[in-house]
Amino acid sequence: MMTGFVDNTHTVNETNLLNGTIFEQNESYTIGFSYQQHTLPVTSACKLYTVTLNGSIYNDAALRETLIKYGVTFKTLTGAEVLIECYKKWGQSIFEKIDGSYSFVLHDRKLNQLLIARDTIGTKPLFYYKTRKFYAFASEIKALWAYPNIVKKINRQAISTYFKYGYFAGNDTIYQEIYQFKKGTITVIDLHSGNNYDAPILFMHGKNSEPVPANEEQIIDRVEELLTESILNRNTENISSGVLLSSGYDSATLASILQKNQSKRIKTFTIGFENKNFDEAPKAKKIAEHLRTNHTEFYFNEKHATTILESLPKIFDEPIGDNSVLPSLFIAENLQQEVKILLGTEGGDVLFGGYKAYTKALKLEALRHSVPYYLRPTFNFLLNYAPSKTKEAINADNLLGKYQSINTCFTDQEIERLLNHSNYYKVRVKKGEKTLKDLMDYDFENYLPNNLLYKGYKSLRYFGIDHRDAFLKADLINYLAQLDANWFIKKKEYKYLLRKITHKYVPAALMDDAKRDFTIPLPLWLKTCFKPYVETYLSVEQLNKHQLLNIDEVLRIKARFYANSNINNAKKIWLLLQFQLWYEQWG
Repeated sequence: MMTGFVDNTHTVNETNLLNGTIFEQNESYTIGFSYQQHTLPVTSACKLYTVTLNGSIYNDAALRETLIKYGVTFKTLTGAEVLIECYKKWGQSIFEKIDGSYSFVLHDRKLNQLLIARDTIGTKPLFYYKTRKFYAFASEIKALWAYPNIVKKINRQAISTYFKYGYFAGNDTIYQEIYQFKKGTITVIDLHSGNNYDAPILFMHGKNSEPVPANEEQIIDRVEELLTESILNRNTENISSGVLLSSGYDSATLASILQKNQSKRIKTFTIGFENKNFDEAPKAKKIAEHLRTNHTEFYFNEKHATTILESLPKIFDEPIGDNSVLPSLFIAENLQQEVKILLGTEGGDVLFGGYKAYTKALKLEALRHSVPYYLRPTFNFLLNYAPSKTKEAINADNLLGKYQSINTCFTDQEIERLLNHSNYYKVRVKKGEKTLKDLMDYDFENYLPNNLLYKGYKSLRYFGIDHRDAFLKADLINYLAQLDANWFIKKKEYKYLLRKITHKYVPAALMDDAKRDFTIPLPLWLKTCFKPYVETYLSVEQLNKHQLLNIDEVLRIKARFYANSNINNAKKIWLLLQFQLWYEQWG
């Protein structure tokens, strides 16, 4: 964890910092940093620059070699020192040079500036609070409570967004005046005046486009080449690493390419369930045996889930809507003695078109326009009897609206009843989304960083493991962005390109089209091992503590779940339970 502040009012002092500290004070400002082991700051030999880095610079070896040719002498092997020397050499043009997963803060004593940056994908969380003369930042929200001038105030719009999407969208957090730092952004603070400005990181490393051939085989070969570069670039041979292997295409491709380029057996791990309907461990084991990896299985049960459920509010500073966080934390706890780096593939479905909701949205958009004019009154009449979620999706005014409604947890009407308003954050990428690629872009900008990467980072970092998404190299992202939509879903096959690559290494018969991504039996567990928590935290007594939710509506939602324990009703209970658990800890 890292945190720090620039204070031109001199109301914050060194005692407000946690753990290790760097503290400087003069007539104009006070500046401080606090850090833990994995974010240790590095100061240049000339004492003019200090940087605190959360994350990794994947091409630091190449940058180090280049800088040595310029006469630079290094004292450490850290990426933070490489950042400093790059900044000294190239200034803010360093973003043209570095390939990494990072958020960092750089104190430039020569220019009397503080530079704060977060990578263009948003792989590492960073939060901030600012007023005219005070700016505080932290990699975890809870660290900001150390500053006496920051007061907890719940953001009601963000609560609405949470119940709509299951995560916090845009740059909002559950607290007023505390924001998520924009990905792909640099903030520069003038230390003497306290003034600050934001600038976008316009250059994504490797952004220059390349010609795309029309030949399918050439496209597949180039994507495989870029995938290989990305995977090997994110794996560090002298640090113990592993792959979380499911029965699906993303992790199988990662394990295949990594094993092909290793002389020793790589480590792969999978999560099994005692409930065979949710267990993909046997299929993952067959893939591991085919690739000849060093494979380990960990079986997840109700007892594990209950223990982890109780710990969620301490690990996450906001309600966590993605219930797959339970197996994520389970595997992280079991791997803390096995590996220092876990390579993941959270970006796989977004980059390669793996979500079935994409085609559902496209079909719904086509349906609305295909109904003959004379049948529309009948169509609209029948629509009144459809489930509220289906009705909202069909009535959405554009493709993105339909896609959002398909993935929604609560409909607008349900949120209105629950919160007495539905003022959620309207997430958009652009106006006029019409294609599969537009929906993939939307997920890349929102769902990927704000849910998938955030969950993965927090789960693994809690147990001291570095989480690295092996697919998210800019060269690969930019190449895929140039391809037409039909390369992603073709002949009714999702992830068409990735499938072709995977089948070079793993026979199609071993692959599982119905992979579950370690899905838990949520409806069952909410009625069994989680039921005491549901009854306690969704009780009138607990709900009365804040009165942010319509109590009668919560009780109706709970009754509907017990009467019909389908997955949609179960997800609503999960979101309500997580909100209540969070409020008990942090509200």
